[in-house]
Amino acid sequence: MDLESALVTGAGVLPRARYTSPDFAALEFERLWGRVWQVACREEEVADVGDYCEYTIGDESVLVVRSSSEQLSAFHNTCLHRGTRLAEGAGHLEEGSIRCRFHAWRYDLGGALVEVVDAEEFDPIPEGTRLGAVRVGRWGGFVWICLDAGAPALLDYLAPLPELLAPYRLERMRLRAHLSTVLPANWKVVVDAFNEGYHVQGTHPQLLASTDDVHLAYEQLGLHAHYGRLPEARRTLTPSPRLGLGPGDYDEGEILESFVTGLGGVFLEEERAVVAEIRSTPAAGEPMLARYQRRRRELLERRGVPVEAFSDDQLTSADDVLFFPNLLGPLYPGSAVVFRVRPDGTSPDRAVKDTWILEWPRPDEPPRRARRRFYPDWTERDWGLITNQDYANMAPVQAGLKARGPGIRLNRRQEANVLHMHRTIDRYLTTP
Repeated sequence: MDLESALVTGAGVLPRARYTSPDFAALEFERLWGRVWQVACREEEVADVGDYCEYTIGDESVLVVRSSSEQLSAFHNTCLHRGTRLAEGAGHLEEGSIRCRFHAWRYDLGGALVEVVDAEEFDPIPEGTRLGAVRVGRWGGFVWICLDAGAPALLDYLAPLPELLAPYRLERMRLRAHLSTVLPANWKVVVDAFNEGYHVQGTHPQLLASTDDVHLAYEQLGLHAHYGRLPEARRTLTPSPRLGLGPGDYDEGEILESFVTGLGGVFLEEERAVVAEIRSTPAAGEPMLARYQRRRRELLERRGVPVEAFSDDQLTSADDVLFFPNLLGPLYPGSAVVFRVRPDGTSPDRAVKDTWILEWPRPDEPPRRARRRFYPDWTERDWGLITNQDYANMAPVQAGLKARGPGIRLNRRQEANVLHMHRTIDRYLTTP
């Protein structure tokens, strides 16, 4: 494959080969995935000393370990003897050390080699031999790893998102659900689908009756991107302007209920109950949306969510963020749905998508760990109408990209974040 022919053109056209070519995927593993910061897990998944979590990207496997109450360590997940992977999935190292299941070499939780069976029969093993370290960092309650010793520090890499998203206090949220599946499409097809709002009118037409999908602002922020409601466009209980409806043609109560119930696990049961109450007992002089925003603020305050930094409109609007290259999703005060997308093995035709549903814990709620659930085929589970519609697009998109045809042309405003992500990928691929 000629790399030049697969790069984004000056006119913003995306060649199809960047989604379908094994050679392009191989270059991504060499020059992209090996050099960016990626989320390995949530901190609460490695909360106790001896807890571990494996993160895989292509052929690489990284082992994240809680090595002390205050420290996380990350290593290349391979024994120094014969290369066996030392641990898989997630769990707890019962011995308080890492033992290879093949020949029983043992490492402490900091990666130092501490036991070699029949050590006298080896040539002297140098003092201080240890597992290969991988850079590890923490932000937002996530554990991040980077395979490149020369990459920027984590906070520099993430800038300006930590400052922009500080009011959400993601580090205080807790994992309520961890769902993973394999989608039949290139990882970039999946990220593209959740990095713009332009597809709502085509893929989710049922949302137009309750969603203004037009007044969204798209911003490129360093390596990353964000989209959300235009600052001058206040949230209202109105349908999409695409429908051409006027006052009296729609029911505000139905729109509010659809907004709260249509977002799956983002909102709490108490909030759904508030909607039912508001619809059944109208209050003269106070608009329905303002009443709901006031009641939502009260609910979140009682739960301990610091909502003073959010305007009323922000309480009922999402910040959709892309942490380049593969973490994205909508954030709400008190809750978030975060997606991590990566290639399935080294295939350009399949992607693993992890969905983390985060929520602010109740003050009296003891810590608990969410069970990981994995679905090799996404159709094994009902993900809800909206997500089912998104997932049903994946195979036809990937198949269509393999057909002969011109490059992919993007909407210059509503798909600006998609184009920015692809141009950023190309910056990595063209820098050896």
